[in-house]
Amino acid sequence: MTKRKTLRSVRAVTVAATAAATALVGIIPAAALAGSGSDTDRAPRRGYVCDRLERDESAAVGSSRCRAFNAPRHGTIRGDFVIETRDKRLRVLCKARPGRASGYANTPNWVRGENCRRA
Repeated sequence: MTKRKTLRSVRAVTVAATAAATALVGIIPAAALAGSGSDTDRAPRRGYVCDRLERDESAAVGSSRCRAFNAPRHGTIRGDFVIETRDKRLRVLCKARPGRASGYANTPNWVRGENCRRA
């Protein structure tokens, strides 16, 4: 091999190794972050997203184009859930009380939550 060919092959191997290392460095932190973090950092997986959200004391009503995520689309809601606006400016957490329903859903029109506080 000539000096020129040797230099080319060394460069090619260096570029390939650098690309592989860069890809690996990019993948590992993303995978590590995907499983970490507390629930307060991320939106809970159970709830509703609506265009509008209105609150009155401890009750909350989301209306207009409501969409359910891991929650019933129609009928009584049991357990904790969130209602948030589509633009993410307002979000409430509705907590369940023992022996009582925590809300009622009639998506896509509206969803009502009891015992709700701003989250």
